[in-house]
Amino acid sequence: MQNQAAVIAVDWGTSHLRMWPLDPSGKALDCRKSADGMRTVAKSDFASVMNGHLKEMGLPDDVPAIMCGMVGSRQGWQEAPYVTVPCHIGDPALGAVKINNTSRDMRILPGIANRSLDKADVMRSEETQLLGLKEKMGKALTGLVCMPGTHAKWVHVEDERVLDFFTSLSGELFAALGAASVLKHALDGASGPVDVNGAAFIDGVRQSLDEPATILNRLFSVRPKSLLHDLNNNEAAAFISGTIIGQDIAGAKARFGDASSVILVGSGHLGTLYASALNIAGLPSQMVDGDELAVAGLAHAARLIWPDRFNLK
Repeated sequence: MQNQAAVIAVDWGTSHLRMWPLDPSGKALDCRKSADGMRTVAKSDFASVMNGHLKEMGLPDDVPAIMCGMVGSRQGWQEAPYVTVPCHIGDPALGAVKINNTSRDMRILPGIANRSLDKADVMRSEETQLLGLKEKMGKALTGLVCMPGTHAKWVHVEDERVLDFFTSLSGELFAALGAASVLKHALDGASGPVDVNGAAFIDGVRQSLDEPATILNRLFSVRPKSLLHDLNNNEAAAFISGTIIGQDIAGAKARFGDASSVILVGSGHLGTLYASALNIAGLPSQMVDGDELAVAGLAHAARLIWPDRFNLK
């Protein structure tokens, strides 16, 4: 199967490495996942890690590779400088950087940056999902895009141009509160996924939407509620989750104004939580799988760089 590969698509992030050999139509032939993220790979070892995976997958040396993610950061394999907003969603593909001193043709897509002092922000890999979103939508991409995760992204796109975006610490904040704050005791022992239909989650979302200025007090309130009113661990986790996600949405509304709907790039339970919170906020959403968008975006970029390797209509 691997000898049918036209291009190798790679999403190389801080904690993971994912690889998809693509056939000439841009369809993934296989998927390889590894924990060889940038956090665990020394700068001098990127080539050997990459070549080891390619050898195990049996991919010939003449098959090029297109990569996105933190592999192109300053601490990555080779820096791919950011494209500055406002920009077209296809501009990162046109600015792909060729890796030096490799026999295989390998390119890294740059991320996108807002370089203004008061709105300074960056993204890497999400810009590739935006390009994939254009492919999936089949029409000019316009609207507000929400991309939940450890660092959630909100992106304002108009006629396929990224006009503005911002990043929030949503996922990382939840993890940090449970690991190293006074709320750790309230979260210890929480089991199972957050109940998206439960009162605790819904209350957390609504209170953040109604009173975004009081988030620090509302987060701390979990501690006395646990002590004085027997708030259990699962309810505490649900309320904190709803509070953070609701605050994230409140921030997007403050930055971009009300949207008629939101394109939600996500999957699994986190995607469900955001979809529910968006609905509470009066923002209906359409969910699209992020992994599928990464493959579609990398395939689109590869077609621009190596058109002769694809069956172009």
